[in-house]
Amino acid sequence: MRPASSLFTKILAWFFLNIVLVATVLGLFFVFQSKMDLLAVLGQQGANRLRTAGMLIAHDLTRLPPSDWPAILARHAAIHQVDFTLVLENGKYSSSAKNTLPRLVADRVAEAVQNERPKSRHPPAHKGGGPPPPARDPKPLLMMQTKNPARYWAGVRIPLPPAPSGPPPSAFLFAVSDSLTGNGFFFDPVPWLAATAAVIFISVLFWIPMVRSITRPLVRMTRATEKIAKGRFEVSIQEGRMDEIGSLAKSINRMAARLAAFVTGQKRFLGDVAHELGSPVARIQFGLGALEQRIEKQNRRRVRDVLEDVEELSKLVNELLAFSRADLKSDTVRLETIDLLQVVQTAVKREKTPAAKIDIAVDPKIRVVASEDLLIRAFANLVRNAVKYAGDAGMITISAEKKNSHVEIEVRDAGPGVPDGLLDQLFEPFFRPETSRDRDSGGVGLGLAIVKTCVETCQGTISAANLNPEGFAVTIMLAAC
Repeated sequence: MRPASSLFTKILAWFFLNIVLVATVLGLFFVFQSKMDLLAVLGQQGANRLRTAGMLIAHDLTRLPPSDWPAILARHAAIHQVDFTLVLENGKYSSSAKNTLPRLVADRVAEAVQNERPKSRHPPAHKGGGPPPPARDPKPLLMMQTKNPARYWAGVRIPLPPAPSGPPPSAFLFAVSDSLTGNGFFFDPVPWLAATAAVIFISVLFWIPMVRSITRPLVRMTRATEKIAKGRFEVSIQEGRMDEIGSLAKSINRMAARLAAFVTGQKRFLGDVAHELGSPVARIQFGLGALEQRIEKQNRRRVRDVLEDVEELSKLVNELLAFSRADLKSDTVRLETIDLLQVVQTAVKREKTPAAKIDIAVDPKIRVVASEDLLIRAFANLVRNAVKYAGDAGMITISAEKKNSHVEIEVRDAGPGVPDGLLDQLFEPFFRPETSRDRDSGGVGLGLAIVKTCVETCQGTISAANLNPEGFAVTIMLAAC
């Protein structure tokens, strides 16, 4: 059984409250209508209009001969925006439009005329001694729909001038329209549309608080999870709720805390391992160097191969140390105002090769808030990667632009870039887009992870993107001074 504080229960309760609200609004609408009955609202209004128009048309018909009746009907049709057709009891008709009279309409008129004729001069006495039954409406309303083409007909009986040798002939006046409303003549849809709009509007206002109470915390959680996905685990979602959304917020907080502890522990472990490996690796290098000088010439090649392996192991140990130490003490890193151009020049000087072409487009006046050592390490790794993988493809450009309170720094090359699906993984530790790399073509996959750690320790952000039609760019955002 779901608890009363669950989101499902709240939405269900809100739904039924909304139904009650809609029913209340519709009830009030009917109460304040002149006719509470639905048929009266839809039909009686049109019947009254039709009878009023019939009286005016009948008055005009009595003043002119039958040959002028179509003109009279056309004049009134233009006034009321519907066609008028006059049907006599003998089957003859006149119309404001040049249309034939459908068989269905002629049959309904004949049936109405037959029902209206009295069967005896004296009506039979009412049995039971009570009051007689109500008299039949002398002017019945005929409503029907014809097809091919589809048209709506509403008719009432109207008086005509009496014939010279008998009583007045029966005649039915029909209002004819292609639309159900008869352009507002049969019934006026405006009150219904207004009531519907009012119900929808009030319903929307009623649901907005509930929807916002769901979407707002979800937006906050989405932003928090995006930070977690980028490796920023210092998030805390405060949701004082007891439903599923509150439980989800608590779960995200616990997940962020555990991930932060896991990543910190992983880096500390890597740092400890690298530190312990440093001394043995250094002793092995020293011993192999001494051994190379003492063994026979034919065995020196084998010793050199072992030395190369040990050097690769030493590089791995150094990168592990750099990665683990980059932000383990981020709380104690001192951020200061530094000249960006000087930092970039220092990094380029360390990593530039004679064959690489590097253009530095940084305004000497630009200053950023960061740690100089961490920023030099970050730019050195970026320049090293650009030289290694795109040094022969063209110019490597390092540019910076101040945007409001931040500085956007871009390291761009003309290389082939990386597959788009791998961009989000580039800054993960030990990730390498090219699985075929060996000691000559690539490292261990810690370079960009070190860059990301250094930049985020300086309270900045980093992203990577492929350029069009070719090229690769890494963008760093730092606080401006």
